Parts: sequence; C-alpha cells; structure tokens
Amino acid sequence: MIKPYLAIAKKSFQNNLAYRADYYAGLINTLILIFVNIAIWKAIYGEDGSYDGVQLKIVLTYIVLGFLMQSFFIMDDYFIQNKITNGLISTDLLKPISFRLLVFSYSIGASGFKIIMNLVPAIIISLLFFEFLPPFSVSMFILFILSLCLGYLVLYCLNFIVWLTAFWFYQTFSLVTIKDALIAVLSGALIPLWFMPTWLYNFIKLTPFDSIYYIPITIYLGQTPSNEIMTCLLKQVLWIVLLTVIGHFIWKAATKKLVVQGG
Repeated sequence: MIKPYLAIAKKSFQNNLAYRADYYAGLINTLILIFVNIAIWKAIYGEDGSYDGVQLKIVLTYIVLGFLMQSFFIMDDYFIQNKITNGLISTDLLKPISFRLLVFSYSIGASGFKIIMNLVPAIIISLLFFEFLPPFSVSMFILFILSLCLGYLVLYCLNFIVWLTAFWFYQTFSLVTIKDALIAVLSGALIPLWFMPTWLYNFIKLTPFDSIYYIPITIYLGQTPSNEIMTCLLKQVLWIVLLTVIGHFIWKAATKKLVVQGG
C-alpha cells in the first residue's frame, strides 16, 4: 500500500522542478539570510569573540544550521486550504488511500526537492564562505540526523493541526502567520534559546517548539550533555505522538463537518 504514497511524493518532487525561478529564489534567500544574520551576530560580539560565555563560532554555526534546516523544513501551509476551496477535497476523500498520508507524502516530496536543490548547494557554499564548525563527534552527528528527522515530524504534526482549521475558517492566513511567528521565536530557529530569559526558556521547554530546531542543533554542537540526549530524543517522540493524536481527533471532527455541509 506504500506505492501510491511514493507516487504522490514523486509527483510533488516533479512539480517543484517545474518552478525553477522559485528554486533559485529560495537558494539566494537562504544565503542572504545567513549572511545578514552572521553580520548581525558579529556586530553584537564585537572584537571579544565571546558573549555571555558562548563563543562566536558556536553561535555562527548555530545560525547557519538553523537557516539550512529552515530551507527544507518549509511546507505548503495552504495545501489543504486550497483543496477545500476548489472542492477537490471531496474527490480525495473518495480515493482508496488515506488523505492524511497523502498530505504527508506531498510534504515529503517537496522537502526532498528542497534537500537536493536548496540544502546541498547551501551547505557547500556555507562551508566555503561562512564560519562553520564540524559536528562535535561522529556519534553526535548521527544523533543529530536522527533528531533532525524527529524535529521535522514535530513541525509537520504541528503544521497539520493548523492546516486542519481550514475546515472551519476557510482562510487560514492569519493563523499560519501567528504559527510561523511563534515557531521562528520559540523554536530557536532565529535566536539560540540559551540567550532567552530563564523564565521564558523554562516555559519553551514545556512546549513542542524547542524540539523542532533547538534540540537537533545543540546535539550537533555538543551543547547537550551526553546523558541528556536520549531524554531529548524521547521528548521529540512524545511530542510527535501527542500532536498526532490531537491531529487525529481534529481530523475526525473536520470530516464530520464536511459530511454535514455536503449533505
């Protein structure tokens, strides 16, 4: 039964190939953001090379990794909304496949395109022109890749919940904007969470946000103690399970609403 979903992922990948301008724009945008943020952090650090006990090279590597991750963590926030708006959602629900897996396969295909066409060139350029520390160790790099995949799934599950609100609100731009702003600030994508006030940092650790970017990056940098890594990975898994369960109940409510409106 996996064949239809592989075909959907392949189709999504091919669809992205058709938009060459978007590919170049995405790559250039990622590199510009990295360059600008590196300049900002260098200005903050000044000549000392250390701020609040954290070395500049560590922060710069964190920032570069954050933007590289964002380059392929981007998902189509309006895929479900567009399906509802144009009425294709009804046809999709009649197909002998899971609509939720259809959406996931579509996202995986798009991310696969971004990994090959955006991430790989961005990594090469970053290694050549930006200060980029290697992984703390080989084992940490392997754990980083695992945590990276889990972070992607946490983000997807969180996104899916927001996407489903289209069944009630039809236009989800405002909710998506709020969601993106919260993720950008609270996930550590833009600012390392160790610079946050203690009370805010402790609050964020109770949410799924730090599981998206902060945990994978700190594992890469060796900033997470070895005896805490498995706890962090387990935390990511638990958030995936919890958000999936929440998404399941919202999906059930959404399909009932669709049936009622459709008669």
